[in-house]
Amino acid sequence: MMQISRYKIQYEGSVFWLIFWLIFFFPIAFVLLLTDTSFVANNITYSIHYSGSRFWLGFWVLFFFPVAFLLLFLNGLTVSTQRPESENFETIDRF
Repeated sequence: MMQISRYKIQYEGSVFWLIFWLIFFFPIAFVLLLTDTSFVANNITYSIHYSGSRFWLGFWVLFFFPVAFLLLFLNGLTVSTQRPESENFETIDRF
């Protein structure tokens, strides 16, 4: 018997800008997904949040992609988890 796994991904930012950049320049949309998204896997909710400016991150993706990675590493991405039985968030790592 085949087992099917399903994962729910949710973007917490502006859906308008996400769709706009998906149509016109995919790399910006991909980086925007990294800034404020959450997904559920194995009944654990993982939330990813970027604490820097989304505007400057998108600007540097558009004009010089490596600077955007520097911004991601310098400002950091916060990954939090939440289990269904607990309402408390636990930070896994900060990149």
